[in-house]
Amino acid sequence: MKRIYILLAAGFEEVEALTPADVLRRAGYEVFLVSTTGAPNVKGAHDIVVKTDVFMDDVEVDSATLLLLPGGIPGATNLLANEKVKKLVAQFHSRDKWLAAICAAPMILGEMHLLNGKKATCYPGFEKHLYGATWVDTPALTDGKIITGKGIGAAMAFSLEIVKNLSDEASARELKKKMVVV
Repeated sequence: MKRIYILLAAGFEEVEALTPADVLRRAGYEVFLVSTTGAPNVKGAHDIVVKTDVFMDDVEVDSATLLLLPGGIPGATNLLANEKVKKLVAQFHSRDKWLAAICAAPMILGEMHLLNGKKATCYPGFEKHLYGATWVDTPALTDGKIITGKGIGAAMAFSLEIVKNLSDEASARELKKKMVVV
């Protein structure tokens, strides 16, 4: 079974974390909401409190398939400021595991210089953080083992892009049809 970890920092964008969590569970993946704060509940950018499944120390890199970074301000900046988060992102990257980031969160990958020579998207205004990448104005895209999404309105496209990569295009189309995504 594919195992997904979604990192939640204080101020995360709720739609960008919970839409993928829901869609990826519908796809049959094992999805864990991860507290990066050390507390079991994390408050999002719009004061929605989410109960997490595990803590940072519980993340099993070797058995994981994908690490997902939702955006939101200050959520994405809190992720970037967290050394444990950056270490975990680096471990996923060095082991050639999937990384996914949406909205402001692709800046984390850019600031860590993991986007060199890649195409990526992000929330408008954050392109300056995508060091070495070519910014593409699209809802979601994949380059190598990195999936990026543009923002809240692209959360569903981003989620389906993940399914397409971790399963196949037919699975993503079928899930899109079942969820009546237009």
